[in-house]
Amino acid sequence: MIDFSQTSPDDFLKALQRGTSGLWSLEAAVWLLERHGHWLHESRLRPFVDGGTDENGVVWAGFDVKRVDAAIDAGALGEWGEDVAVLCFALSLYGNYPIALRYTCENLSEETLALMSKALFLANGYDEPDRLS
Repeated sequence: MIDFSQTSPDDFLKALQRGTSGLWSLEAAVWLLERHGHWLHESRLRPFVDGGTDENGVVWAGFDVKRVDAAIDAGALGEWGEDVAVLCFALSLYGNYPIALRYTCENLSEETLALMSKALFLANGYDEPDRLS
């Protein structure tokens, strides 16, 4: 396993993008985290990321959904708020992580809701919709 604790946000993003294996829902989750911005810079998330190298020595990364879930429940990633809600939504796109949209999306900014909506389109193979602000 690779330690991503000292990886720059840009390199961390690239590793996450490589770890999507071309799956729309994983790509959408990473897209959301990139556009939202917070979690790529957040060192508290890094211990819950698995990774490795491919046959060419290129680094890839992916989330251990169960471990991230446990960290959220334990409060290790901060108190509930918009940033954690975005992470939960991304995890729901990423793997077996059910969320209650009513509670997850409650009191979120219009900008964040628009990002989540676009991510949902992307997860289903559509292009990023221009009509959502």
